Amino acid sequence: MTDDTKNKFAVITLGVAVVLFAAGAAFFAHTHNGNSPVGETPAVTEITEPQPTFQHVDDPNSLSPTVERLIYYNGTQYRYRDDIDTLLIIGTDVYEQEDTEEFRCNEQADLILVVVFDNTNKKYDIIQINRDTVTGIKRYDILGQYAGIIDLQIALSHSYGTGGLDSCRDTAFAVSRLLYDSEIDNFMSVTMGAVPEFNDLVGGVDVLVEDNFAGVDDTLVMGQVVHLQGQHALTFVRARMSMPDDDTNINRMSRQRTYMVALMEALGHCLQEDPDFAVNAFSSLSNYIVSDISTDEFEEYVNRFVEYEQGDIIVPEGEMVSGGRYLEFYVDDDALQQLIVDTFYEPA
Repeated sequence: MTDDTKNKFAVITLGVAVVLFAAGAAFFAHTHNGNSPVGETPAVTEITEPQPTFQHVDDPNSLSPTVERLIYYNGTQYRYRDDIDTLLIIGTDVYEQEDTEEFRCNEQADLILVVVFDNTNKKYDIIQINRDTVTGIKRYDILGQYAGIIDLQIALSHSYGTGGLDSCRDTAFAVSRLLYDSEIDNFMSVTMGAVPEFNDLVGGVDVLVEDNFAGVDDTLVMGQVVHLQGQHALTFVRARMSMPDDDTNINRMSRQRTYMVALMEALGHCLQEDPDFAVNAFSSLSNYIVSDISTDEFEEYVNRFVEYEQGDIIVPEGEMVSGGRYLEFYVDDDALQQLIVDTFYEPA
């Protein structure tokens, strides 16, 4: 594995995160302690009989299952696949990683993206989770002690902790729990400050503006193809509550997918034309990143992103409702279970 290949992976991964940035990091934390991000201490689950339904885990020290797990779904028995790995990408709503020892930070997980690597079929899919999705997240008391599970928007799962590895683990726990305890192997968080910088490093991107940005950014004219530069790129992927026509996160997620296609095309041109582009880009953006990826795991992800076929971007179905002060998104449990069976399970 060459250094150029590793740096290419770093930029590709950053590109995926920046591409879908929901708005709204110190260097990579390559000292992996061997634990899954959804808990602090290993747990072994011995299951000898097929389980009749999906089960949520309320134990804060629980890990996603690492042994065979069986379920019944629509009259068929399924086994959790052992040939998949997952990388959670988190976009936080601060400009730069802040050093703090407080147990409660001001960061929210505005982007939640689960990359699922299928190591048998050599492809990967991306699950984009709405930041307003209501699910069980960990809560803590005023002393920072664990105080149980509470149903809130999943974006708030990142708010407890320092904003570093501990907050990432809490978000990974919430994502795993939402996905019926599907395993999260590693995570990477990126702050919103990386968006305009990375956008400009690739020379900007061209997008068709399909929303009304009047009064928000008058350079983004509805119906026109616009070349995004600097803060205009951040506005395009970030703007939500100030939008005059549709201020839902569902609409913003659609814009982020539009931006992803354009950005990845621009990134591909840069990698072809400048062999030093990856090294320079990663160096300039490293302060925006937090990750638990070890050196060996890093090399494995490099191989997969380079060699595997990119599959679908999957958005769980559900309903957006008013929660009073804030909007709340409730997933369609039937559709979500079908998604989970299709992605994480195989017939036993």
